[in-house]
Formats: sequence, C-alpha cells, structure tokens
Amino acid sequence: MKNFFLSLLFLIYSFPIFGESTPAKFNVKEKSLISSIKFPQIKGDISIVINCSGVILKNNKIKFFNCYKNQPGDEVYIQEIYKAYKKARFQPATFNNKKEDAFVQFRIKFEKKNDNELISIINNIGYEENIIAYGVHHTGAQRLIGKEIWQKLCPKYNRYTLITKTHINNLGQASNSSVSSSNGMPVNEKCINSIIDTLNSSNYIPAFVNDNYVPSTYVEVFGN
Repeated sequence: MKNFFLSLLFLIYSFPIFGESTPAKFNVKEKSLISSIKFPQIKGDISIVINCSGVILKNNKIKFFNCYKNQPGDEVYIQEIYKAYKKARFQPATFNNKKEDAFVQFRIKFEKKNDNELISIINNIGYEENIIAYGVHHTGAQRLIGKEIWQKLCPKYNRYTLITKTHINNLGQASNSSVSSSNGMPVNEKCINSIIDTLNSSNYIPAFVNDNYVPSTYVEVFGN
C-alpha cells in the first residue's frame, strides 16, 4: 500500500496539471485579430485560407508574425493581415497558472458568398493526420518558448528550412522529434541535433478538442 501511494504521488507531481494550463487564444473582447482585419475588395465569391504563425506573448501582443503565400493572389489577403496584426491583442497561454510566451500556428479563412463576407480563425496548422483524427476546428498543440538553443548552433545568414515533427501526448510531453524534410542550404549535425533537443525539452500545451487535451503530431518549421 505504501508503494501504491508513493507511485500515485510521483504521477501527480511529475506531470503538468492541465486543468491549470490553457492554450493561447484569439477570441479576446477588444482588438481581436479578426475584428482588426479588413476584407479586401474582391469581386465574386471566394474561399481563401492563409497559413500564419507567431509567438503570442505574455503581454497580449504577438511577435515573429508571418503569413505564407500558398497560391497567386494570396498577397492581397496577407497585406490586410499584416496591416492588422500589430494593433491586435491576444489571450496568452498559461502553464501551471502562469502566463507564458507560446509559438502558435493557425489559419485565417476569408469567405465571400453573395456579398456576405466572413473572416475566421482556424487554430491549427492543418496537418492532415490531426484533421482526420480531430476535425478541422481543433486547437493544435502549442510550444512554449524557452531556451532556444538551436538559434546559437544553426546558420544565421545562410537560408535554410527544416520541417520537423514531434509527438505530443495529452499531458504535453514530447517524444520522437525528427526532421522530416529540408530545403535551402544544408545544415550540420549540431544544428539538427540542437533543434531536436529544443523540441524534446520544450513544454507544450497539447492539442485541444471538445474540452479535452488529446495526443497529436506537432509540426514546426525552423529556418531563417
């Protein structure tokens, strides 16, 4: 019996208590990103999705903000997003009841049908495996910014892109980080290992759907 209680205490204190942790969110009451974006003047019905990412800070702002062109014409929508994001405010992630900086990946959808315009946030990167498991509108896992050791060991000037995958369980624990593909200049083994070490040692808010934390594949692009 003593060993049972010791094991129980180990489980309680070894893992984050996710009832006290929440992902970064976009649905703030004032100056939300959605309310700050103007719908571009486009003729006809459209449905466009723009992939974006950034670090939502403890002070309710966002930095390292980027949106990515998927097809010709996306520039019009990205321009409107860039005009809006600096004045927008966000709800930061919390980890064990403390606000934290979190790297978030999300999509912004522009829809127009019969002159009715709608802009919405999809709070995940759109990775197919996770979409099949949890649907389009789940909240993707978010990595909390900590000691970014890879920044000291990877190229600062030569252009490179590394796509990584990491398994995040429903407790926010990382495992099996790997570099799945790369583009640009080749990087050395120290750089790759430092990225994998960063991913495996980071804290995460797990993917979230229907009021439950769930395991997922976390995808992040590293580069300069």
